[in-house]
Amino acid sequence: MVIWGVWNGQRSGVFRPALAGALLLGLAVPVQADIYRWVDDNGTVHYSSTPQPETSQRERRIYDSEGRMREILPAPMSAEERAQAAAEREQAERNLEATQRARQDRVAREHQLRRAYTSLEEIEELRERRERSIGGNVLRSEAQEKTLLRERERIRRQLDGVNENSPLADRYRAELDELDARIARERQYRRGQRERLSAIHERLDLDRRDFQQLVLNGRVND
Repeated sequence: MVIWGVWNGQRSGVFRPALAGALLLGLAVPVQADIYRWVDDNGTVHYSSTPQPETSQRERRIYDSEGRMREILPAPMSAEERAQAAAEREQAERNLEATQRARQDRVAREHQLRRAYTSLEEIEELRERRERSIGGNVLRSEAQEKTLLRERERIRRQLDGVNENSPLADRYRAELDELDARIARERQYRRGQRERLSAIHERLDLDRRDFQQLVLNGRVND
């Protein structure tokens, strides 16, 4: 017979006499039934086939029929403890997923760099080509704007020489509006080209840093 002893964390010194007393009182104890012993707030000892509700939340000790302790069962976790344990498990899972994603990103990044470059010098050569290409675009746009500005000045002089209410004046004003719009587009284009060059420098700086780390780690040809 397996006896469960649960009572305010203290083990009774008498098991078999107590069990015999319980049997004499008429408690039906099946051969393999568990007997729970607990003490209430008044110090009264109770025996039953089911655990006392409050006591069932405490540490429980299992004894054999000779009164020897066989096992200690820890007290069940409270609702707060279960919630905290669940939160810790979820956080651990998120941390693991983040670590795995970071590793996958690193492997993909290294693969990208090895496909794009073979040396640090190649990165700098690419930088110079981009600078020459975009620099040429900016110079051509500046030259185009100068041409448009000269044309605008010429039409303004013509406008000053005609009656402002004449059809010819209306045509000159329409041409000036078109020239102003083209000049604005050239300036916007150059801003875009300079922003593009700045972004290229940032990307190549990052590529150089990461590729240099590959070189230091001996992983360029992996």
